[in-house]
Amino acid sequence: MNEYFIDLTDGTRLEVKVNFGTLYYLGKINSFKQMEKVAKKKNPTNEEAIEIAAQIIYAVIRSNGRAVTFDEAIRLVPMDLEEMQNLLDAFGEQLEKYKKKEKAKSNMRNA
Repeated sequence: MNEYFIDLTDGTRLEVKVNFGTLYYLGKINSFKQMEKVAKKKNPTNEEAIEIAAQIIYAVIRSNGRAVTFDEAIRLVPMDLEEMQNLLDAFGEQLEKYKKKEKAKSNMRNA
């Protein structure tokens, strides 16, 4: 099992996991479809990567029970573009796993 971590600028290490809370917070701050599209993109622009990384970090921090504002989350985003690409890749992979689980649950209920 792959575990993904991102090193935030305040020195903490954040595990990238998708759960209901993550999806809820992503839905509250921006169009979820837009973020999903950029997360799956192989070569997003630097601007897209920074914007989506900030939104993902905000949602992941909030879904882990830590109260932060979006502005505080933006300050925690590392300015390492490789690190941001790793975050997008990790988020995309975790999102796919979550979707597969939800689809399997739905299929079990309908059977």
